[in-house]
Amino acid sequence: MSGQTLDLTVIVPELRNRGLLPADTAGVFASGSMVRGWGNETSDVDVHVITGSLRESSIAETGHVSLEPNILTYERIYVNGRRWDIEYWTQSQVDQLLAKVTWEAYDSPDSPWSTLSRTELGMLERLPYAAAADDGGWLSDVQQRLRDSAHRVIMVGISLRESDGLVEDAAGQLAAGDVHSAVIAARLAFNHIVDALQAHEGQFGSLWPKWRARRMTLINSKVLTLETYWAAETMANFDSENPGAWVEDTIGLCRKISSELEV
Repeated sequence: MSGQTLDLTVIVPELRNRGLLPADTAGVFASGSMVRGWGNETSDVDVHVITGSLRESSIAETGHVSLEPNILTYERIYVNGRRWDIEYWTQSQVDQLLAKVTWEAYDSPDSPWSTLSRTELGMLERLPYAAAADDGGWLSDVQQRLRDSAHRVIMVGISLRESDGLVEDAAGQLAAGDVHSAVIAARLAFNHIVDALQAHEGQFGSLWPKWRARRMTLINSKVLTLETYWAAETMANFDSENPGAWVEDTIGLCRKISSELEV
């Protein structure tokens, strides 16, 4: 199944013509569904501009990160009817972000990676399959630094911990007779264990659950086949007269996958 893609060569000229490319720009890249070939008529374009200094936003929209400076700025434009979301990061912010996922950080008792904000996690999940809109020098260096870091191990661990906690919740709720809560917890646990499995295989995207099935088609996992995944994702074996059986099966599946992942 293929989708719409993006002509990367139009990005820099479009930004320059609109005055959205600062003089101290170090790198420009795109990410998201349009880069991965999963786009459609309503997909937006995610553009990231890396600068030397913090840029002010003309739309007064900012995001917050656990970095210095602690904000990101944005622009939103429309090109041929398609929305472009432009996110500005400073080089220093990216360096600080990468420092949180080094092997030294991973081994540190202070666990710097535990301060990752949602926006920072999003950048870490986008970078591995981002596509340069310029000469690619800056992006290539950052992607290599990520590959050499504890990035994958950290991302797997984050999802594993979420899943394991929810598995215990589901088991406890089921034992207490709170079946409705147990079903929800088991469902959430499965989502997180799939994210962990996909991150283990280099397919990051826990913040974009709508693409889980797409990512499953790419990893060809023996731990969780596409057919088994889809049956659990769609709750195909759920029996409203005996929901506890589905909870137990899902808990067992989560535990099996967890035991197979090496972090």
